Amino acid sequence: MQRFLSAWLKRWRHSALLRRLGILTSGTVLAQVVQLLNFVALAKLYALTEVGMYSVFAAIVGTLAPVALLGYEMLIPGTSDDDLSPYLNAMLLLMLPIVLLLGLLAMLLSYGHAQAVGLWVAGTVIHRLAEMYNVRANRFRWISIARLAPPLMMALLLVVFVWLDVQGIDRLIDWQASLTLVLGLAYAGLTLPRTVLFTRHTMTMMGATLRKSINAPLYLMPSNLLNLAAYNVPVLVIGHWFGPQLAAQYAYVLRFGFGPVGLVGSTLYQVFYGFLSEAVRTDNKAMFDQYARARKHMRPVAVAVAVGMALIYPLVFRYVLGPEWMTAGWISMVFAPLFAIMLYTNSVSVVLNLFNRQRYEFISQINYFVFSVLAFGLTILLGNVWIGFFLFSALGCLRYALLLRDINKVLVEHKHIGG
Repeated sequence: MQRFLSAWLKRWRHSALLRRLGILTSGTVLAQVVQLLNFVALAKLYALTEVGMYSVFAAIVGTLAPVALLGYEMLIPGTSDDDLSPYLNAMLLLMLPIVLLLGLLAMLLSYGHAQAVGLWVAGTVIHRLAEMYNVRANRFRWISIARLAPPLMMALLLVVFVWLDVQGIDRLIDWQASLTLVLGLAYAGLTLPRTVLFTRHTMTMMGATLRKSINAPLYLMPSNLLNLAAYNVPVLVIGHWFGPQLAAQYAYVLRFGFGPVGLVGSTLYQVFYGFLSEAVRTDNKAMFDQYARARKHMRPVAVAVAVGMALIYPLVFRYVLGPEWMTAGWISMVFAPLFAIMLYTNSVSVVLNLFNRQRYEFISQINYFVFSVLAFGLTILLGNVWIGFFLFSALGCLRYALLLRDINKVLVEHKHIGG
């Protein structure tokens, strides 16, 4: 055992990829633990109906915010040094009208939290912009700190609300939206370089950098939107047809299930993205080999996570949140196979962006959205929500299997990564 630990520590010290994974994963896991504790507190402090209202708001902003920059921010790590400054400036210029448009649309639809939608989306967009810049710069300590800040602020907000006896989920939503904007601005102000932000560029130059990244609005943004809609639209459908209580149960499965799995997957994705982007720029064969080895170890990890969720989550929902949350425990068991394949596939899909094969992911997201509509459309027609849960899990596994096939095609095409 001692020899094994010694060898493992030696590999850790000499592997840049493992060091970056360790820094970002530790911060991500801690942030996720605090976030899950926040949702437990939310379920204890507010009625199930109010938690359902909060879940609907989270589904709306969770769908809109990640696509507000049309996917351009995802290509920051691969942008050349010469194009970086006008590229960032173009995105900052693009952000304001899009955020205002989304807020105005929410007002026109008479949604009660239209202002909160605008504030939350703006804060999240700024946060994503700064995060992808730090991925490019391999500054994973900053990313870890920035991921931990929002759940800590939410925990503090809940404590203040209990201390001051502030009632109503509406006020919590409004305050949390404002804090999201403040944290996004602070993160950008502390990490984005002044020389890049305040260098003046012509509209022609900024437009030229965006045209070079045309795959973002053509493939990345629609793919991300379809993926988010596949998860979040069912929250709205279930809330409308089966009531906010069941919507809250499903949304909490997303938070406790897809949340950790997706966040760990996105953490690995970002580390791999920054790592392989550097490898491509420097043509470093050793870095490619490190990625290939890390990819092999992801399979048993994904299966272990899924088995753990299937066994533990029903007990967590039953004995931590209460008997009224047991439905969420059964839903998490149905989704366990989807958790496993999602974790593995998302973490290795970085090669699609790296080698401009975004069309594969776009096709996969179209399939996923169609699967979601089919599953929950049958739920409405037949009046049985469990049909939707089982179909969504099974068809989701099929979608990720097909995407993994396409990822392997790209790996085979670029033999320096490995088949």
